[in-house]
Amino acid sequence: MSRTSRMIDRRLAKALILIQACMIPVSALIALVLKDTTAAYSAALGALVCWLASSYFSWQSFRTAGARATKQVLLNMYRGMMGKFAIVIIGFILILSNVKPLSAGALFCGFMLVQAMSWVAPFCVSRLQKRV
Repeated sequence: MSRTSRMIDRRLAKALILIQACMIPVSALIALVLKDTTAAYSAALGALVCWLASSYFSWQSFRTAGARATKQVLLNMYRGMMGKFAIVIIGFILILSNVKPLSAGALFCGFMLVQAMSWVAPFCVSRLQKRV
């Protein structure tokens, strides 16, 4: 049973990372259509920061699994959460201080669009599992 739930969790994590990666160019295209190129690369940078942070969290969280490794799993999740937080903070600091010109609104909208995929990915995975 532990192996089955581990595979489902990894599938969900992989699907989330894949969907978020696909949303990086989508956020840039939306910003390009609605505004201009500055907004497009700002949205892409915000989306990239979110994707990097989520990827790190997923990698860190799913390194170990099983009933015997519960303490290690919990520790890895804490490390992943702290790393994700650090990546987001450092990413925004670097972007806001070094990228000129920048559309701050588009930056945060790109971030939020990719973050919102955390709600969409479970529905996509559950639909795929129902088909199989």
